[in-house]
Amino acid sequence: MKNRIYLILLLISTFVFSQQRTIEITNIKTGKVKFFEENQRIKIRTLDRKKHIGMLKFQDGQTIIIKDKSIKIDSLQSIKNQPKGLATVKTVVLAAGLATVASSLVAASKGDDSAFMLFAVGTGVTIGAGLLEGVNANYTERKWKFKIIDSSLKGALTKQN
Repeated sequence: MKNRIYLILLLISTFVFSQQRTIEITNIKTGKVKFFEENQRIKIRTLDRKKHIGMLKFQDGQTIIIKDKSIKIDSLQSIKNQPKGLATVKTVVLAAGLATVASSLVAASKGDDSAFMLFAVGTGVTIGAGLLEGVNANYTERKWKFKIIDSSLKGALTKQN
């Protein structure tokens, strides 16, 4: 019996002390709620127009850390999920498109008839890399409210909705 009580106390204390913080964003018009959790790779812009990309960490209830830079939650302009795999694909597609455009310039300087086709394909691929940027939604402070909450509150909020 004593061992069971110790086990229950251990599980409860683990739950209490392992709470993680998350960024809760709420749509101003609809009330829809989204979450950004710790160790998630994000891209944010601050009100002074600086861009920060990296893993999300929390310093306290009002401050987040991205690449060793402390940023107050009320100075966020926008936040966006930025997975590493998508960033790699976007870079590869952009490089391939620009290489194709460059090869069209070389072909045009030699008088090759395929220069225009290479230029059109390269331009399309390069534009496609730009379109990949819009795959993940960008949440701006004009439409969303940002706040830092404990993950235990996240569970309570999702059960209500």
